[in-house]
Amino acid sequence: MNLVINDNIYKSARNLYSDKLHYHNFSHILDVLDNAEKILKQCDIQNITYNKKIICHAVLFHDAGYIKDHRKKGYRDKESYSAFLAENVLSDSGESEEHVEEVIKAILCTRMDAVCNSNNDMIVRAADLLGLAAPYSQFKSKAIDLYKERELMSGKKITWEEYKDEACNIIRNFVKPRIQLNIELFAQDNHMFQTKVNQNLDKLMKDTIN
Repeated sequence: MNLVINDNIYKSARNLYSDKLHYHNFSHILDVLDNAEKILKQCDIQNITYNKKIICHAVLFHDAGYIKDHRKKGYRDKESYSAFLAENVLSDSGESEEHVEEVIKAILCTRMDAVCNSNNDMIVRAADLLGLAAPYSQFKSKAIDLYKERELMSGKKITWEEYKDEACNIIRNFVKPRIQLNIELFAQDNHMFQTKVNQNLDKLMKDTIN
């Protein structure tokens, strides 16, 4: 993202991601930052206002600590634990209380059933989910990464067929809440995002892992 980020914040965020994970690693964060940059360019065309720093910090931390068991840490879900980690780093780095609160709100808007109340929230959620509408070869590659990560995190084997059923149900629930951004992919009058996601899911259900 074309934004000067405090080196300590960037390094602190990087250290909260594990390279053992196939999908929720720091490469995913870099992908989401790229997605956010593409979305912001469309927002500029439509004169949609946003705070780039809030978006950048929220993306950086939105899956922080993913490899940890959030329940053992006392948090209801992974997003809450990531928000806690972001709050610690950003507060210690001298960011204002108001800024930290807005970053936390945006991180929590990456939950499956989240309700977004600001453009910042919607842009972060859209950037995180954008890969679901990618060309099918890219979508499948990420689906396989998530399959491997699912087995790693659970410590149990699961068949590809079982995983596809589980993953498709989860993804459909993630994209059910509409992202109210008046840009091409998410505009309410064309349903392009949902259409592309559903096309990928239909192909995945018929596909083998090879």
